[in-house]
Amino acid sequence: MQLTAFRFHPHPSPLSLPPRRWATFREVFALRTERDTPVHARTPILSVDIFHLSLHPAPFELPSSVSRKLGEQNMPPYIPPEITDAIISDVALEDDNVRLRSHTLAMCALVCRAWLPRSRDKLFEDIRIRGERTYDLLVERVLHSEIMSPFLASVNTLYLETLPGPYQSSKAARLFFVEFAGKLPGLRTLFVDGMDFTHQRPSVKWPLLLSQFRTITTLTFLNCEFASFHDVRRLLTALPLLSTLDIQQLTWPMVSHELHLQTMAMARPRTYWPELRELRIRYLPPQCAAVFLRWITAALHGSPVRVLDCRFSDLPSAGSLRESVDAFMGRVGPSITDLHVNMTDNLPLSGFIALKCLSCNLGYYKGNWEDLASVLQGVLPNMIQSITFNDVYTDRLQSRGHNDAAFLRFDHDTLEEIDRILSCERFGDLREVVLRVWPDDEENKELLCAHARRCLPKLHKRKILLLYINWGLQCLDVE
Repeated sequence: MQLTAFRFHPHPSPLSLPPRRWATFREVFALRTERDTPVHARTPILSVDIFHLSLHPAPFELPSSVSRKLGEQNMPPYIPPEITDAIISDVALEDDNVRLRSHTLAMCALVCRAWLPRSRDKLFEDIRIRGERTYDLLVERVLHSEIMSPFLASVNTLYLETLPGPYQSSKAARLFFVEFAGKLPGLRTLFVDGMDFTHQRPSVKWPLLLSQFRTITTLTFLNCEFASFHDVRRLLTALPLLSTLDIQQLTWPMVSHELHLQTMAMARPRTYWPELRELRIRYLPPQCAAVFLRWITAALHGSPVRVLDCRFSDLPSAGSLRESVDAFMGRVGPSITDLHVNMTDNLPLSGFIALKCLSCNLGYYKGNWEDLASVLQGVLPNMIQSITFNDVYTDRLQSRGHNDAAFLRFDHDTLEEIDRILSCERFGDLREVVLRVWPDDEENKELLCAHARRCLPKLHKRKILLLYINWGLQCLDVE
């Protein structure tokens, strides 16, 4: 095989290789002849795009002109295997487009025998099942194949997703836990999106089948429907190694109040997840949220949760859901270091005594910056290091959307109160204050930057103020 073109990109963390191997790698690609494609060897190496490969059924050899020069320097006429392995691994990490990533790795697997093992391992590391068609192909061509099924051991991340549109098949949801039980010994991350678990359940005990995937450390259930909360509970408690749990927009039918109480009475204090560090509970329907929070408050016994993302829609100020939320916050608050909340939820934050990073959504928050500063001053601990204000809208954008005039606006002069409160001695450990602003399309970004400099001079002077407008970080320094 003759390599005809490489392209290198800068990367913040170069490939981890022994110094002598790096020297070989750099010297090989620094050699240039008239017939060899120039390579920017001085650029820090991050990832490699392979544009064209002339394939031959032979090991990976360098062009003869390069080999002769390597011979004169007592260097091997081939790229060391750990370097090609590292390149292939880096390609797998850097390509966010799943289809392109899979295609690139498939092409790498066809280059030569030396490239096949790492390329194949990386191909199987991340599997995405979207709808019935892709699920059937995985079962037919991999699971039921004597040649391919051993490579399921390489699967690290699995996505179960439905295709857009109504009436999608729930076949993957119904059969995955049955057909793949015990077949994925290396599975660490499971992401399930839009699945309906209510129809044609394989058996009454099917939630316990997740215990055959005990290696899972990160679990996400998004927009899924279950037959009962009992199924949800049994699924979650079957995974003792969980370190990250993300629950969003789950639904299940409500049973009678007496059965709710019976379910809660069964939640005995025990440690289900001794390694659970990150917990995200977002936008569950009110009744489901009350049941789930009441159960997990007891189920978190012994779990060292550090990161919490807890958000609701129209959280009431009283009632069973509010009581469940307050009890849950009181349980997890003392250990949390990173917190993400909606400020409209008015969650009790005074118990978060170890908090270092706070990220709060301000969309639809009614009040001004003075009100917000007063709330933060009353609840933030002295060791807070980072505060992020998300979904901050400008007056012009809010007016175009015909929103309530009482909503918080970025370009209100009361923003000065944030500067005063967060610049006091109590918050001396503060390292960054981030504002993520969403303006109207026609607004002048420089005027918004000037408003930030004028209203937040102390934070700007400390060089801890970061202003994002439509995702882009702005330069606040005036030349």
